[in-house]
Amino acid sequence: MKTLLSRIAVPLVILALGITGCSGQTVQPASVPTSPPATERTQQTASEIIEAMVEHMNAGDVEASLAYFADDARAYIIGLPPTGMEVYAGKEQIRALWQDSVASHFQWEVNIPSTHGNIVNVEAKTWHDFTRQLGVAPLEYHDVYEVRDGKITTYGTTIKAEALARFIPAFEEVVPAEESASPSTEKPVSEMTVTIASGTCMIDNPAPLQVGEIKVTLNIKDQDKDLYALTMFNLDADKDILDLMASTVGMPPSWVDILLMEEQEPGTNNTYAINVEKGPVYVICWSKPPDLPIGNAGPIEVKE
Repeated sequence: MKTLLSRIAVPLVILALGITGCSGQTVQPASVPTSPPATERTQQTASEIIEAMVEHMNAGDVEASLAYFADDARAYIIGLPPTGMEVYAGKEQIRALWQDSVASHFQWEVNIPSTHGNIVNVEAKTWHDFTRQLGVAPLEYHDVYEVRDGKITTYGTTIKAEALARFIPAFEEVVPAEESASPSTEKPVSEMTVTIASGTCMIDNPAPLQVGEIKVTLNIKDQDKDLYALTMFNLDADKDILDLMASTVGMPPSWVDILLMEEQEPGTNNTYAINVEKGPVYVICWSKPPDLPIGNAGPIEVKE
């Protein structure tokens, strides 16, 4: 079986931008499609479910679109400022995102190049009032879905690097970049714990890291995915967390230095030793299926 890390070697605006998507013109279809009953949805293929969900969004029908999501579905918006990662846990949180998108005349254009069992890979474009105003619409994304029993259980959308390069300069003209944080006065540490729970991850101690050997514990509490992973990096000086997150689809970029790359089974706890010579350090957590980043951290300062 192909492992998770064989694919991921690194391989504010979220509500303003909506999700991924669209059809260029802000035009509602002549007739709004009705949501099929649950029995009919379970008979649709995974790709048909995605296409129907998108059709309802383009028609402005939030509830019909949400009918294709499981109650405990999770949505991951990857690569956009300010953090490069937003997680929406459950249909109610996704509803708020959907409602804002429809209110902003969101449109979604999708192409499905491949489907593998329950996993649907999508190339998407989106139009949204905010990106139209910035003059950067459409934005392009790589999307991936997991569909089970006629319901979308996982949705991940990652902005393409080329789209991010267009978006950031226009965005910073209206939302100036935040000033860099002042150096931390905390004492550096040589141990850290990353916990994966509730479909994302967190670091127990955000203190700076000590130059030298660092012990990293990966504690996986979740058990609803087949495999989990942790990666840690240094980046070239001209790259940041947004560049890193936009690069999590496709071949690994040349501007990353991988410090740690480990995968674990659900419900396990392991400790790894890495050597850190410089900072900052960046962290990405992953799960499978589908192969998807589910959380991140950084920049983490490194001190002598």
